[in-house]
Formats: sequence, structure tokens, C-alpha cells
Amino acid sequence: MIVLTLFLALQAPFDALAAQADTARSKGSAEAPALYQRALKVKPDWKDGWWALGTLHYGRGQFAEATAAFEKLVALDKASAPAFAMLGLSQHNQAKYDAALESLAKAQRLNVMNESIGQASMYTLAKLWTKRGNFEGALGILYEFAQLGKESPAYLLLSGTAGLWKPMFPEEVPAAERDLVFLAGKAFWEASRRNVPGARASFDDLLAHYPSTPGVHYLYGSFEMYDNVERALPLFEEELKIAPDHIGAQMALGAEYLRRGDVAKALPYARKSAELAPGSYASHTLLGRVLVETGDLQPALKELETARQMAPEDPQPRIALASLYTKMGRKDDAARERREFLRILAANKKPGEK
Repeated sequence: MIVLTLFLALQAPFDALAAQADTARSKGSAEAPALYQRALKVKPDWKDGWWALGTLHYGRGQFAEATAAFEKLVALDKASAPAFAMLGLSQHNQAKYDAALESLAKAQRLNVMNESIGQASMYTLAKLWTKRGNFEGALGILYEFAQLGKESPAYLLLSGTAGLWKPMFPEEVPAAERDLVFLAGKAFWEASRRNVPGARASFDDLLAHYPSTPGVHYLYGSFEMYDNVERALPLFEEELKIAPDHIGAQMALGAEYLRRGDVAKALPYARKSAELAPGSYASHTLLGRVLVETGDLQPALKELETARQMAPEDPQPRIALASLYTKMGRKDDAARERREFLRILAANKKPGEK
């Protein structure tokens, strides 16, 4: 009875404060943040209050205060995609790019695209990934935008920046390169919408105007991989003549020759990609898979375990390790990697997918 009496005594002022805060917010009153803060002192686990306070601060450009509010919210609700998205956007506006990238990637894993904040947050994530060199991750988001029928000059410019492997924000593209980048983005966009004639015309235009520019042949080759692999390979090879250290072209050729079972041709490209990008789990995964096929199992094991350590939540190193452990007679390790592979696939499954 005493506990219930105390609870009711605390609940009454909280209810009054919460109502005042909500009313002040609906009227656009400058007193709303202070009222929410008073209510949250009484009830610190009020999730709607932290959301309201965070969005109020964000709307007023008070990004440090917004970050603090959304940090409280995600601590209370670790499965809230909108909360992680708003936290990431707040951090991005403070130029806290590492933290923003982590928060926005979490929002993506929680399927934030189903939320009203999804488009803005995922565009920002694509920008951050482009700046950090995760071009494929950025293009994956932009591909989804194109599939959903979203389009804007900003999206095209970012698509060109990522598609040409330029580690910069779109607003950092030099004026002299903006036409190149925009044309590359347009070609990528048409390809993503599966407008094959339009995409090919855009790529031909891009190649005609910029035949010696790094990244152009690789981007065109990536498009051709879906419709005509035999046209893609010469484009990747031409890219390497222009830019010998283009990791994407190295990996594309290595992966295609591995798919064909030509490990002798695949191996130099896989080795070069791992040499050029020692911080890329994908390059270690590719080299490991090629080495497995050559029968060089111990070096393969080192590469694949390195890839797993770098990206524990990516399924590809897991399934490659499961196969390798089986070859080595390590049945328990193989079973563990298969379980992890299936767990990761299930965790990344989007609503409605089977």
C-alpha cells in the first residue's frame, strides 16, 4: 500500500508536467524543452518524452542537445530505428562522423527505410560511406532509392561520386569535375532502374567524353556484369591500364575468374586487391576463397579468419570458413560457422522476406 501511494504521488505531477510539455510543443512555445526536461527528471524512462525533446532541439539546430536526448532514448530502446536515425543525423550535424556512421548503420540494420525519417538518414549514411571509401555500401543505398522511384539532383551527384570511387562528400567535388560526376550518377541511376537502353546511352556518353578518366571504365563494367559479362571484362582490364591500383576492378576480375573456376587467373587479382586494401574484409575473403581452390589451405585460413575478425556480422566469410573447416576436418568449427551464417542471414532479413 505504501509503495502504491508513493507511485501515485509521483505519477500525478508527472502527468501534469507531460501534458504541459505536450501542449507547449503543439503551440510551438519556447518553454517546451524546459517542460520536457522537468517531466523527464520525474520519469527518466519516458521514451516519448526523450523523442519529443530530441526532435525539438534538432529542429532548432541545437544538435549537441539533440544528441544527448537521443542517446538517452536509444539506451532505453535499442530496437528503435527512428531513434538511431535521429541520433546519427544529430551527430552528423556536429561533424562527429564516426559516431554518426555507427548510429546510422544501426538504423539501417533495423530497417529504418520503413520510417518517415528513413530517406534522409540513409542518404546521410551513403554520404558518410562514400567519404570513408565504402563505395559499394553507398551505392547499395542509392540503388534502393532508385528502385523505390526516388530521384533528385543530390542523389545523382552522390551516385556519381560513389560510382567513380571518389572518397569525398558531393559538395566537395571540384567544380571542374561536377559534369563528369553528374553524368556518371545519371548512368548509374538509369542502370539501377533497369532502363537498359537509357543506361547504355548514358554510359556511352560518359565514355566518349571521359575516355581516360579513372573510374569510368570500372563503372561501365559493373553495369555490363549484369547483362554481358564478356563486355565487362575488357572494361575492367582497360580500367587497370588507366588506374592500376583500382581495387574494384582488381576484385571484379578476381571474383569473375574464380566463378569460372580459373583460379590461376583469379589469384593475381585477388592478391593485388588484398595488398592494395589490407583493411577490406572483402579483399581478404576473395583471396581466401581463391587460395582454398588452389589447395593452399593454411594461408586461406589466415585470410578468411582475418575477414571474419574484421566483419563478424557479414555472412560471406562465415560460409567460406564453414567450407574450409570441413575440408580441414574441423567439424565443430564448420558447424559453428554455419550456425553463425544462418543467424546473420536471419538477423538481416527484411520484413516480408522469406
